[in-house]
Amino acid sequence: MIRSTILAAAVAAGLAASSSSAQYVMMPDSTNNRLVLFDPQTGALVNSNYFALQSGVTPIHAMQVGQEIWISEQVGDKLARFDLVGNSLGAVTGGMDNIRGMGLVNGRVYVTNAGTANGAPGAAVIMFDTAGNNLGFFATPNAPSPFGILNHQGGILVSSSSANDDIHRYSISGVSQGTFHNSTSLNFAEQMDHDHSGNVLVAGFSSPAGIYTLDANTGAILSSFTASGARGVFQLGNGNILWSNSAGAHVYDVNTQISTQVYAGGGRYFDLLVIPAPGAAALLGLGALVGGRRRRR
Repeated sequence: MIRSTILAAAVAAGLAASSSSAQYVMMPDSTNNRLVLFDPQTGALVNSNYFALQSGVTPIHAMQVGQEIWISEQVGDKLARFDLVGNSLGAVTGGMDNIRGMGLVNGRVYVTNAGTANGAPGAAVIMFDTAGNNLGFFATPNAPSPFGILNHQGGILVSSSSANDDIHRYSISGVSQGTFHNSTSLNFAEQMDHDHSGNVLVAGFSSPAGIYTLDANTGAILSSFTASGARGVFQLGNGNILWSNSAGAHVYDVNTQISTQVYAGGGRYFDLLVIPAPGAAALLGLGALVGGRRRRR
């Protein structure tokens, strides 16, 4: 696509954003330490460096909490907080170690935790209110190395790298509701998402690595495709699947059954970012900046 066409599209998008919210899919890049934005409809790269992240902390999951972006740091053992344009608002600290994915359910932030340093509880899900106050935790003995959270059917699903219980059901208060999925076909479950039918997508990191679709009620595997070292997963508006691994981000075309890399870097978890007007209009400059470049292939 020629530069002028991309720029025209960016201008049109910016003008539309001036009267409505702008939506993006965001992903931390843990290699280059930055937040990356994608188009939620197509998965196209929108901004390869929305704002910089601290180095040496291994950012895993960026999630919108009200008018803030919270980013879990696996090595930093904290939740970094930013406003919607990347200004630092400090961090939620203490009582966390080796944290991974998060979820926002009924106004409560759920954070997966694996370690015991810093007074952390070991394998558990730690809960916070949206002001960052610690609300306690519940242990996850059925998910001894938890990696992801998904709000599902009035409770939550917790994914795990454990071979004995890939995804476990819990109530929102942390009471075990039994295994959602466990099989040798799915190995080392990381991020989960809902597809357009309400079924569960999950990224399987280890061999046989791939993206799996699980029945919403039974957890049975409905379909899968190969995705080497998969970490993050998000279904796009056009039905294709955005997924990530250590090489970056990729879009799987459900019709051609081919994955195409759309970003090179340390891919992690995806989440939706909604910037309300008039803040959305300010991103016109970002769109124009990206418009001056060719897209990665």
